[in-house]
Amino acid sequence: MHSLAPLFQLKDLSLSCCGDVGSFPRFFYHQHDLQYLDLSNIYFKGNQFPHWLLENNTLLEKLVFTNSSLSGPLQLPFASQTRLSHLEISCNFFNGNIPVEIGAQLPALSSIPSTFGDNSSLRYLDLSKNNLEGKILSENSYLPNLMELLLDGNNFSGGIPDFFNNQLSGRIPRWMGDMSFLKRIIMSNNHLERTIPVVFCQLGLKLLDLSVNIISGSIPSCFNPSRIRQVHLSKNRLRGTLPDVLRNSSTSVKLDISDNFLSDSIPSWIGLLNLSYLLLSKNNFQGETPMELCKLSHLSLINLSHNNLSGRIPPCLKITTLQNVSEDYVGRLMARGFSIFSFNEPIEFPIKNVSNSYKGRIIPYISGIDLSCNKLVAKIPYEFGNFYKLLVLDLSHNSLTGPIPPTFVNLMQIESLDLSYNNLSGNIPYQLVGLNFQAYFIVSFNNLSGKTPPRIAQFGTFDESSYKENPFRCGEPLPECADNGPSLSMPNSSTNNAEDDDLIDMGVFHISFIVSYTILLMTVVVSYINPY
Repeated sequence: MHSLAPLFQLKDLSLSCCGDVGSFPRFFYHQHDLQYLDLSNIYFKGNQFPHWLLENNTLLEKLVFTNSSLSGPLQLPFASQTRLSHLEISCNFFNGNIPVEIGAQLPALSSIPSTFGDNSSLRYLDLSKNNLEGKILSENSYLPNLMELLLDGNNFSGGIPDFFNNQLSGRIPRWMGDMSFLKRIIMSNNHLERTIPVVFCQLGLKLLDLSVNIISGSIPSCFNPSRIRQVHLSKNRLRGTLPDVLRNSSTSVKLDISDNFLSDSIPSWIGLLNLSYLLLSKNNFQGETPMELCKLSHLSLINLSHNNLSGRIPPCLKITTLQNVSEDYVGRLMARGFSIFSFNEPIEFPIKNVSNSYKGRIIPYISGIDLSCNKLVAKIPYEFGNFYKLLVLDLSHNSLTGPIPPTFVNLMQIESLDLSYNNLSGNIPYQLVGLNFQAYFIVSFNNLSGKTPPRIAQFGTFDESSYKENPFRCGEPLPECADNGPSLSMPNSSTNNAEDDDLIDMGVFHISFIVSYTILLMTVVVSYINPY
């Protein structure tokens, strides 16, 4: 009841989860003994950060406003708040600069999502997903005990301060080697420039996310791989090759360096890693796809699209989901703490020809292969039909030949299948109509023949664009075949037989039979009219 002043004085209050409640409750104006307050996931639309709350409650030690729709600039209390040690304000709509006096006004902070110059006790820094701008920290910042840094989803500008960045004209602070506690750096979606700081080589990082910035140069060859679990460097301007130092990173789970300018071949040592997610799309990699990729027994997502890869597709690739691998492996990945793995870093992967971002608990259920827009040749491996948990398969824009493997009828979870712009031949296995989750299917611009699959189940939703530019195909939604009789060949019931490639194409057979019969009839008629 907003109009009444309560008779009670609270010390601890947690109201997280309540959704849209309107404006900030006025009874907080009458509270003076609060020590712990959690109002996360409550949408105070139109409200600014309640700096008066800190002024009224000088005993407050922990304040949580995560995802509370607070907006405007981050205002501090007029007087110094000496007890507040924990402040969480990520996932809001704050804008403007971070107050430079925040370290002096809140000197006790040890776990916070703001910037705070000279604070040697600071261990966690989370400023993520706001609209903050300006410099990250002052030039004189000293944070020797920092363990976790999250700055993604802001508009920070300028250089990274010296204690993060070894600029060519600067000097690496001697105490940088003492930051052995630093485990995670998340600075994605900003405007960071120049090269990856060489000082990172001295850190025992387990997660590095510098994606979606303007970082150039090469990946440091001294990069410490002994503990790294996740590397996110996508959408930058990195050049050069994958450094050999990564070959010793046997603990790596995610490697995302897509959308850069990396070149040369994909190194064979990539198979020595323990990767579940390998994303190298939109680079300048060339040469053959290394067979060593087959050693990645826990691989869930692989995206090598938009490169210059050639040769055959390794038939021994193994694709699964984290949900289906051994309990021991998943247990190690999902162990608590930030020593193993995080599902909070988004993974981009295209489905239905549209790039999607996945994060959180859905990641263990995602599996896919994208080798599109390369120069791959030969047949599609029939072994791909064994990936019964596969959600996405995109082999479009290559030079693949042969038939669509009949083993694809085993892809019972497939949602998106794109085989367009190749040189595939033969029929479309009619049993594909039994793939009930398929929402996107396209085989256009090939040399396929025969009738289209029956327009039932999901195949009833696919229009002409799914089949166009196959000169020997006919039937709905394409023009009707000349012979309306059955012309769809029945694939061998053994879907694991790789020799089903030589089935007779009945459509071509009928056409050639009619042409031959017509020539024979004309010969007989001409012979009768003029036997000489």
